[in-house]
Amino acid sequence: MDIVISIASKIAESLVTPIGREFGYLIYYDTNMKDLKDELKQLFEMKDGVQELVNAAKRNGEVINSNVQIWLTSVNKLIQKVLHFEEEVNMKRRFLYRWNISRKATKITQDVRHLQKERTFNNNVAHPAPPPMIWSTFKEGFKDFKSRMTHVNRVIEVLKNEDVRMIGICGMGGVGKTTMVKEIIKRLAGLKVFDNVVIAVVSQSPSIRKIQSEIAEQLGFTYDKEDTESGRARRLYGTLMDISKILIVLDDVWTELDFEAIGLPSGLTHKGCKVLLTSRNLEVCNAMGSQEIFTIPVLTPEESWELFREIIGQPLDYPDLAKRVMNECAGLPIAILTVAKALENKRKYEWDDALKQLQSSAPGSISLMNDRVYSSIQWSYDRLESDEAKSCLLLCCLFPEDYDIPIEYLVRYGWGRGYFSNTDSVEEARNRVHSLVDKLQRRFLLLDSKLKDHTKMHDIVRDVAIQIASRDPHRFLIRCDAEKKGWPKIYDHYTTISLIPINIDGIPVGLDCPKLELLHLEGERYSENSMDIMCKGMKKLKVLALVDVRGISALPSSLGLLKSLQTLSLNGCLLTDISDVIGSLENLEILSFRECFNMLELPREIGLLKHLRLLDITGCDSLQKIPHGLLSSLSSLEELYMENSFGKWEQSAAESEDKRMASLVEVMSLSNHLKVLVIDIPDFNFFPKDFYLTIQTTIRFHISNRKFQSSIIARIPSTRTGCYAFENKLDIVSSDATEFMEIQTVRLLFKKCEDLILQEINNLKYVLNELDQEGLQHLKVLRIWDCPEIEYLVNGASWTQQTAFPLIQSIELMWMPELRAICHDQLPQSSFINLRSLELHNCPVLKYVFSLLVASNLVQLQSLLVANCPEMKEIVSKEWREHETASDIIAFPKLTNLTLNYLSDEFVGFYEANKLYSNHEVTTPEDQNVVGTSYDEHQSSRSFERAVFPSKCILWLQNLEEVKLEDSNVDVFFNLKGHMVRDGQAVPAFSHLQNLFIGYSRCQHLWKNIPRGFQGFQNLRYLKIEGSGDLQYVFPHSIARLLVNLEELNIAHCWEMETIVRSADENEKQDQTSMTLFPKLNSFDLHWLPSLESLCPDASTSLWSAAKVMSVKRCYKLKTLASVIPQIKKLEKDSTAHHEDEDEDSNVGFFTWVMLGRPILNVNLCTISLIIK
Repeated sequence: MDIVISIASKIAESLVTPIGREFGYLIYYDTNMKDLKDELKQLFEMKDGVQELVNAAKRNGEVINSNVQIWLTSVNKLIQKVLHFEEEVNMKRRFLYRWNISRKATKITQDVRHLQKERTFNNNVAHPAPPPMIWSTFKEGFKDFKSRMTHVNRVIEVLKNEDVRMIGICGMGGVGKTTMVKEIIKRLAGLKVFDNVVIAVVSQSPSIRKIQSEIAEQLGFTYDKEDTESGRARRLYGTLMDISKILIVLDDVWTELDFEAIGLPSGLTHKGCKVLLTSRNLEVCNAMGSQEIFTIPVLTPEESWELFREIIGQPLDYPDLAKRVMNECAGLPIAILTVAKALENKRKYEWDDALKQLQSSAPGSISLMNDRVYSSIQWSYDRLESDEAKSCLLLCCLFPEDYDIPIEYLVRYGWGRGYFSNTDSVEEARNRVHSLVDKLQRRFLLLDSKLKDHTKMHDIVRDVAIQIASRDPHRFLIRCDAEKKGWPKIYDHYTTISLIPINIDGIPVGLDCPKLELLHLEGERYSENSMDIMCKGMKKLKVLALVDVRGISALPSSLGLLKSLQTLSLNGCLLTDISDVIGSLENLEILSFRECFNMLELPREIGLLKHLRLLDITGCDSLQKIPHGLLSSLSSLEELYMENSFGKWEQSAAESEDKRMASLVEVMSLSNHLKVLVIDIPDFNFFPKDFYLTIQTTIRFHISNRKFQSSIIARIPSTRTGCYAFENKLDIVSSDATEFMEIQTVRLLFKKCEDLILQEINNLKYVLNELDQEGLQHLKVLRIWDCPEIEYLVNGASWTQQTAFPLIQSIELMWMPELRAICHDQLPQSSFINLRSLELHNCPVLKYVFSLLVASNLVQLQSLLVANCPEMKEIVSKEWREHETASDIIAFPKLTNLTLNYLSDEFVGFYEANKLYSNHEVTTPEDQNVVGTSYDEHQSSRSFERAVFPSKCILWLQNLEEVKLEDSNVDVFFNLKGHMVRDGQAVPAFSHLQNLFIGYSRCQHLWKNIPRGFQGFQNLRYLKIEGSGDLQYVFPHSIARLLVNLEELNIAHCWEMETIVRSADENEKQDQTSMTLFPKLNSFDLHWLPSLESLCPDASTSLWSAAKVMSVKRCYKLKTLASVIPQIKKLEKDSTAHHEDEDEDSNVGFFTWVMLGRPILNVNLCTISLIIK
């Protein structure tokens, strides 16, 4: 019973409590509603306060804390709930609903109180916003010109390389370095190469605190003002070390930076931290340890015009005038931008005026030109450390725009002006000037020239330099339109005058130029009377240069008044009478009659010039007489240049003193002070027996028995081509080796020679063995032409243990009918170790280039050319004594250029392993044993494929950048069978190859035996195939998908070609996905492919979506392009021009579609040419 009572009690209790609560909702209805109203009022006040804080934080650019955002969202949701509750209260006022409403009010009140308690963040509702990703702030402006994209892509590739820590981007001011870097950063962001990228502008006067602050701001923190520089560095260093992968861009670096002082980690301490520098000083990038440096060129004329037109915008009514204005900007982007914006919407007379200003090197009237363009170049000039460098740069202004400036002119003019301190000889001054020119080129104030020992000056830099030179204290007058303007009206304050081309029939009588020290005149029209007046009015002249002045045949007597003259240059003048006045120039130190073709005799009075240091009569090929005793009288002569000039050296004394000529004995008498000697001699027997004493003390020499340059020698740099910084050179032609090797002087010349030319030499079989048993230890350049008996450069069978050609850098062998190999048998280690370039032409019995052992030494080889060698079987060959394992140590790590031309069917490839020799057993590629078959028989049986690059040698050639094969027949170009493992890892093949050209060479496959998962050729950019008659397709599908950087494709005259990309085979289909091939292809040209039916048979593949220029001609079987080139459909539909021309020969229609606008092809104009049947 007690149990029953207890249970009943519990049940009653559990029922009474909820019933009481439910009745409470009715009893306390008004109280519950009031509580809800009070709590809501308090919550709304809280919300309004928080919202005010949030709004204030947003105005300050801060980021709202997530807990605050969640709380506000919850409050807003509750507000919506309350609004619905109010509607319900208003609709249900009857007594029966009061219980339900009171109940809901109680629950909402609980929710309100809960939110009130969650408001725990006080006034701390936000935090500072993280800095925006740096690339998001960059403005558009980068143009994907080819000259830029090549560098952009290459920089990105190098930045992906884990072994590279620092990269430099160099170029002259305004060439677009910063713009390019910003584009690189944007592309890196898309590729997600780095976790973060920061950029700091360093500028001319770097501030460590400023650099630290810029980087810190982008990383989301700031420094306190009282922080020390070292403390800031430690904090920055710690932050950077915590970022796994970061790129630090230091823009506009002028001097070497101290990374430790800034707080930047080095590559050794943080392998994920990379640094990208931009600078207009190549020396800075080198000094800071840049592992790769990219030099940004100016824009090409085509790119300049596209940029110029885009800025101008409106159609041009006078495009020829606009192009002339654009040309004055010389491809410098900042100049193009400035000039184009200044001339936007201007009238023709304003364009004409701008052109005049630009041409006259005085564009100050063009708005913003000085500030935006000239100031940066002025800064570079001001930052030059020495007055010598500044003077050298200003001397370059004397020459016209786009002029190849001979550095020797700078030497001789600068010497005459006294620019070079602490130089005791002209040779030392020359070394100084070449160093200065290198420095100026590294700072992009001067440019490289295609001519050796020359330099160039960018037109804008020249304009700035002319403005600097025209001011005090320089006071230069430079006119390259002197033919029109003539002599200046005001001239008494100038120190330097250059007038090109000169056209002065008369100079004012009474001319007085009291300050003039250098006068450079160039041109045809110039009278002797004018020169007479000129000499009388320029008595302080130190340098007088008349270049190619045709109006003067004799020197005036007034020339003797120039007592201060130190440099007299009469190059190219048609002088016939050099009077005795030359002897009165008592302070003359440099005298040049270079290429004075009409000069017959050197006046004896030149011997009176006791201070003369340099005499140059190069190219005076009419010179018949140098009086005996003249040369020996020149007691201070340091340099004598007589190339292609006087050759009638006296060998024995003449009967009459007047008929006696200069002799080599006289030259020998100058040995105590002569430092440079360039002479032509008719025969080496003219050397006196003790002449070798002169050679031993002479610093540099160029001695030849070739008086007049033939066509083949004309391309060789020499004093005749303006190259005066030559190395010891010996040029022997049409001689007998047994005779000249008996002359002691010649043997000494060989030992000291650095540049050797041998042509038509008889009785010479083994070059090194017979010319110098010491191995030609100093030789760097060797050219041998048309020597009928030479078999080897060195015969190792009879060679000593001396290293052969240890310094040789370049070898050229041409027309060598008996040459069998470069060398025979073994040579000492390190032979040929510095060889960089090898060219072989017309060697009819040469079967291979290198043996395995010699090839193993060629670690510096950069360029190899083999042409017209019909017996050539392979480039590298295993000699009979060599073991096959020797090929395992071969590598050509620096070989970048390979050219093979006119090789016959004998050629089997770069290297063929496991050759078949008589009585040797080998295994064929089909694993069939062949016994007792000779090598030639095996070759003729064609039981193997001839491959230019068999897989065995591909690992040797990983850095090839350009390959050319012309008029040579092979089966396969790249045989990838068994490729490619190194240290157990697959190695990408030819990952640096950029240009591939195959011309008129029979080849069945470009790529064959491609292993699954193969990688390589990813940087191939240009491919041209012409006249390959057996080729049925270009790319296997697995190769085509690798060519992500291919930019240009040209295929012509391939009669059997059926498709460009072959259908995927079974192995390739396993890896195949729908994709666009050649995503960066800019242009393609398909011409005379009569069997071509398709570009790619696979429907899942599209080609060339980025192509801008497409030309397809005489591909009669090709029906449509639209299925694989998406933009074709759009072009056919929206074409704005369509015309048809008739081909008279083939009666084939020629159709051209032209589309304007950028949406499809991202270009202004795209042309597609189609020849269809």
